[in-house]
This record gives sequence, C-alpha cells and structure tokens, in this order.
Amino acid sequence: MTPDVNVLVSAYRPDHPLHLPARHWLDDTVRQAANGRASLQLLGVVVTGFVRITTHPKIFHEIDPLQDVTAFLDSLLDNTGVQFQAQGSVWPYFKELCLTQQIRGNLVSDAWIAATVMQSGETLCTFDRDFTRLLPSHQLILLKP
Repeated sequence: MTPDVNVLVSAYRPDHPLHLPARHWLDDTVRQAANGRASLQLLGVVVTGFVRITTHPKIFHEIDPLQDVTAFLDSLLDNTGVQFQAQGSVWPYFKELCLTQQIRGNLVSDAWIAATVMQSGETLCTFDRDFTRLLPSHQLILLKP
C-alpha cells in the first residue's frame, strides 16, 4: 500500500476534516504491515509533498514544526513493514501517462505518483478522485470523506 499526500496530511493533522478516516486507514495499514499481511511504502514525492504542505503558512494557519513533521515520518518508518521506497525506472510509466492522458499542470505530481505505483506494483490509497483516470482500479483505494 502507498498513501497519497492527502492521506498522510489528513492522518497527521487532527484538525483536518478527513483526519478520522485517514488515521484509521494509516493505523490499520501499519498494523497489517507489522504482522506481515501488507506493506506500507512511502514514496519520495509523497513525503516531500507532505512536508511542504504541513509546513506551509498559506495552507494552515498554524504550521507544524519541521521537527514534528519529520518525527511523524520517522515514527512510521520505524515500524516493521514500512519502507521509504527507492525510485526505480519510473520514467517510462510517467512519460506514457503524460502522453496518453495529456497530463499538465497540477496533475503532473499525481502522474509521477501513479507511475511509481504502477512500476512497483503497489496500491495507492487517496481521497483524490483524479487518480481514477491515472491508475487501474485494482491499484487504487479511494477513501471516502
């Protein structure tokens, strides 16, 4: 399993309107990973987006201290079955998505995430319905708000 940026942000921030479903999914997936029933892969692009959003003063009135944000990520990575995924050969998947779906602007980051998920064979968990056009349904879990 691979969480999208919106799932990590929602799970991390108790004031986020989608905190409960995101936190439930994350906690459950971490437990499953610890028991060997699943894996939890944190993508580099997702981690950087998470840090960018949670520390951005134009997004949240009270930003999170960088030390707290990185401690949250470390606490996830300290669990058995949770890994920071090294980027493999994502470029062909990314290029194909961009060309076939005519991806531009804000969807470019989503396309990189989708390409990484396709290349790795993982499943993405997100609230973002844009991924329905980027990933096959068997590689996508859409959480309900």
